Amino acid sequence: MSKSISELEARIGVLERKIEREKKARVMSEQHLEVHSRALYESNQSLQTSLAIAKKKQAELEFLRQTSGDVSSDISLQELITNTVELTGQFFSVECGLFIVTNNGQALESKVDNIWRAPNKWVSDPVFFNQAIQFLPLEQQESLSMWLVSSIDDEASQALSGFKWIVFGNFALLGGKIAWLAFFSRAEFLDEEALSVLGTAREHLLSGITRRVTDVSIRKRTVELQNTVDRLKQAERQLIQSEKMASLGQLAAGVAHEINNPVGFIRSNIEMLEEYLQDYQGLHCSIAEALTAEGQIDTQQYNALCDKYDLAYIQQDAQDLLISNLEGLDRVKEIVENLKTFSHSGDGKLERISLNLCIEGALKIAWNALKYEHIVDNQLNADLPQILGNNGQLQQVFVNLFVNAAYAMTNGGKLSIKSTLTADRLIIDVSDTGCGMDKKTLEQLFTPFFTTKPIGVGTGLGLSVSYAILESHNVLTQVHSAVGKGTQFSLSFPLPE
Repeated sequence: MSKSISELEARIGVLERKIEREKKARVMSEQHLEVHSRALYESNQSLQTSLAIAKKKQAELEFLRQTSGDVSSDISLQELITNTVELTGQFFSVECGLFIVTNNGQALESKVDNIWRAPNKWVSDPVFFNQAIQFLPLEQQESLSMWLVSSIDDEASQALSGFKWIVFGNFALLGGKIAWLAFFSRAEFLDEEALSVLGTAREHLLSGITRRVTDVSIRKRTVELQNTVDRLKQAERQLIQSEKMASLGQLAAGVAHEINNPVGFIRSNIEMLEEYLQDYQGLHCSIAEALTAEGQIDTQQYNALCDKYDLAYIQQDAQDLLISNLEGLDRVKEIVENLKTFSHSGDGKLERISLNLCIEGALKIAWNALKYEHIVDNQLNADLPQILGNNGQLQQVFVNLFVNAAYAMTNGGKLSIKSTLTADRLIIDVSDTGCGMDKKTLEQLFTPFFTTKPIGVGTGLGLSVSYAILESHNVLTQVHSAVGKGTQFSLSFPLPE
């Protein structure tokens, strides 16, 4: 019996120890479960925080991607700024954004809605606008280097009621103008990290504005340069025309003499024809008297009257006089037409012309300066190909060369004009046997206002203008000269394809 009790007590002891171990194991399990649950909770919290941060970073990256994408796109400056206001307002979770342009501290009148309201709407609100700009330092004449933050006190106007903060910045535009962006927030505290992202976005926007302002400046400068080029071309045309008129003025006496000669003998011929008409009238009266007296006139009487007035000579000479008059009038017409071609300013366009006709016209204009003491040897081939040129301008060049050659041959000499044809060029050589030029004179030959002629004889612009005309025709110009031997101008004209 006692043995049974002892075994029972022993077994109870074992069970108690087992129960104790199980209690300790359960306590330890509960402690481990609590630690694991706490770790799991903390991990979950950390994961949620990381997810929130990741979403925030994703939003920041998306915001920066969109703003930088606008910067590199081809949208206008106005679109770039309005897009930036919209994107910034949405990213920064503000209710209102503002875009204005100032000049000398004064807001310029806007022709478009310049207030942005969430979620994405542009409106015009003059009351809000006038109250909002009171918080901007519009007297600032230079761009701010960063976004600035300012608080809005509780005593702000009703239009700004409930707003706590304003974030603003500005950017320089052309003409001293400043673009201002401002964002109004109701948040109690502003996200410092978001402000940092706004700083990066500001740099993107500044880069885009700078690029567009530079593009506008370049386009404006290009227009100004084109206008300058146009004015220079106009001035060049006026200079060419002025020099042409000056040359024509110097040649006026000679041209007048060339016209006066045919006009003089035409007048003399007409006076002679007037006398012949009087003789015809006398013959007519004599025939009428004979018919009145005798009622008829026979052949012998008629021939006698014709011999009396020398009718056969009058008829032959009158015909010669008429031919001479027509030739004289053709000569005057030719001179006038050449003068018209020479003096006409034209439109500067190049067309197919004959250098033979151009040079012949120039010779006729300058002929009075050459015809008395000089020999003109025109060896141009009659079948020279046409070139692309302006007839009036090239005629001006050759007139200058011929007149200068005549001036260089004060005691007479020979002016030679020759042509050489190559595969792609037509070369005209104009040479004289005049006094020639030294090296120093050759170096200044095409310098404006340089002349070897006495004051009042030349303008000093003839060869410089001629050189400009030849350059515009893509003509290669070479000059060879030797003192006491003469000068040769070689003009190489390109042949049209």
